[in-house]
Parts: sequence; structure tokens; C-alpha cells
Amino acid sequence: MEKVKLRLYQLTLILSLISLALALLSSGKQREFFYIAIYASIIGLACEYKKITVRPFTIALPILLIGLLNLIWYMVYEYHSEGLNVYSDYLGASKKLILASILIFYLDRFKSYIDQASFQKYFLYASGAGFMLATGYGLWQASQGMGRIEMAINRATVSAYVYSVLSLAFVYSLYLQKNIKLYVAAGLIILISYFVILLTGTRAAMGLYLLLAIILTLYHFRRIHLKSTLIFLCIVAGIVVVSYKPLILPKIQQTQIEVENYQKGNDATSLGARFSMWSVGIQNGLAHPLGQSVEDREVWTQQYVKNGHPHLATALDYIKVHLHNEFIEKYSLQGIPGLAILFFAYISMFAYALKNKNGLLLTTLLLLLLYGMTDVILLSSEALIFFVTVFALSTPFSQTRQR
Repeated sequence: MEKVKLRLYQLTLILSLISLALALLSSGKQREFFYIAIYASIIGLACEYKKITVRPFTIALPILLIGLLNLIWYMVYEYHSEGLNVYSDYLGASKKLILASILIFYLDRFKSYIDQASFQKYFLYASGAGFMLATGYGLWQASQGMGRIEMAINRATVSAYVYSVLSLAFVYSLYLQKNIKLYVAAGLIILISYFVILLTGTRAAMGLYLLLAIILTLYHFRRIHLKSTLIFLCIVAGIVVVSYKPLILPKIQQTQIEVENYQKGNDATSLGARFSMWSVGIQNGLAHPLGQSVEDREVWTQQYVKNGHPHLATALDYIKVHLHNEFIEKYSLQGIPGLAILFFAYISMFAYALKNKNGLLLTTLLLLLLYGMTDVILLSSEALIFFVTVFALSTPFSQTRQR
């Protein structure tokens, strides 16, 4: 029986790693391997039922709570008008989060089945394969004349979010090998990744990727190597100089124009629409502290814009989708309970990452948090599956090991 338990854990781990590697190559296959990994983890937990305990803390808990709150909110505010068979982003996200919490719990609790060195090697191969496949796909799209590369996801912004995390996951796994040549390779990976991110045209990723790469590097090594840092910065400067006019300058000019237009009362731009959505979202949360339905939010916002706030009219174009901010979206629909659980999730997971010196989890959380300031990641199917898979695979990197 012990051999069966070991094989189940290994199977779940391999399926999760394959899902990670396919994230930007095939969304359909990524999803299939993700769900098969969950089914394997459920069987594994059934075999391990005598060893299951709720302590110590596992990051599966906050993931489960977010999923349960999404489901409860849907049943209270949306089920009566839509039913379970009608597509809903929140219902779909709740299912994925609840199931993902099972996978995270299983991989975390029984990580003693695989030694840390072997796991780091497997993760290196999977993240490396995923990175190379995604990079090759993206560069091929650029060579075909695609304005903003998307890889396997049909939204360039989501692709940039996923790609940046996948890249840093690969970089982190290279750092763990403690090899000078691989440190140099990690530096090259960061430079190549930044160029690919520039090709996605996603401002958030363009602004945050290098910053998080520096944070990850400093957190892992705990000191600065002056000579290698200077070489790295010189190469980065070269890339920026070459890319500035065709890729970076247009985004800076676009941002300046959009801010100026919004200040003049025109919110019909990418940034202007976000400013309007954030404003009406906060007002929705203040007016409905215990939550409301998507339909009620739309009706209330229409009245709010009509009664003295016409400069926020563009928010009405997106109010049925989401408000491009993870926290404001939660607050506008799920009120204080949604906001409280989201805060708990981030705080508890950050504390876990710091306590266990888990650089991969810490970096992934930081990017999810920062990207969530201008988008809603936890409603995108591809991004949600990718992030929770990284969470599940990050737990064996923790410095403290369970018995």
C-alpha cells in the first residue's frame, strides 16, 4: 500500500508539472492535466485519510475560503436568475479554487514522499521546458507580424502575467542549483524574458518584471555581487536603449495622454476607464457592504453615473465584466466579507512564505498582488489555473519540512 501511495503522489506531481509547462503553449491541455492532477490528489488523500490533519497551517486554507465565498455569493445573489448551468466567471472560479485547494493540500502535506533535491530538479526541467516553449512561441508570433504577442492565451495582458511568473519560477530553480554557470544563465533568462514581455505591450508587466527579478535575487542571495550586478545593469540598459523608441516610448506617451484626457473629463481610454471603474466600484462597496449581484451593481452604477457623475460613463461599458482591480471587484460585489477574506489570503500566504523562506511563493504572490491592482486575475481561467498550480508546486520549496 505504501508503494501505491508513493506512486499516487509522484503521478500528481508529474501531472501538475506538465500543466505548468503547457500554460502558454496550449490552454486546453494545461486545463486537462490540471484536473487530472486534482483527481489523482483526491484518490491520494483517500488513501492517506488516517494521516490527514488540519495543522500546521497550509496555504490551501485561504484558497479554499476564497472559492467557498465565491460559491456562497453566487448561490445567494446569482443562482435564482441564472441557475448552475449558465456560465458565470465566479461560479467557474469557485470550482477551480475549491478543487485547487485539494491539490495544494495534498502536495503540501505529503511532500516527504520526495526529497527536496529531486523535486528541485523536476521543477527545473518543467519550468525550463515551459519557458522555452513559451518564448519560442512568442518570438514566432512576433516574427509573423503580430502587434502584441499572446502565445496560447488570446489576451496579451494575461499572457504577460503568466509568462513573467513562469520566467521567474525558472530563474529561481536555476538559483537553487548553486552553480556559477547557471547563475549566468539565469541572468540571460531575465534579459530574454524582459524583451518578450516588451513584445506583449503590457505596461504592468513591463514595469514590474525587472523589479521583481531584483527582489527575488536579493531575497535568495541576501547580498549584492557588485561586478555581476554592473554587468547585468549594462545589458539591461542596452536592451532598454534598443527597445525604447519602438516598444517603450509609445507606452509612456500613451499613458501620459490617457492621464491628461482623464483630467479633462474624458475617461474613454484604457487608463481612464480603469480610473472610472475603480471609483464606481468603491462607491458600490460603500453602498452595499454585504454584497450584491452583478445585475444590481450595473443598475446602481447607471443611476450613480446619471445622477451627477457623467464623467465616469465609460465604467458602464465594463461593469458586466469586472472592474480591473482584484480588491475593488471583490468589494463591489461581495462587500466587506469578500474584501476581508482576500486580505486574509494575502497576509497569511505572505507570512507563510516569509516564515518558510519560500522565494518562489513570495515572488508569485507579489506579482499576483501587484497585477491585481490593475486587473482581476482570479477570474481568468488560464491565469487562475496557472497561479494555483504554482502555489501547489511552491510548497515543497519551503525550508521547513513536515514529518
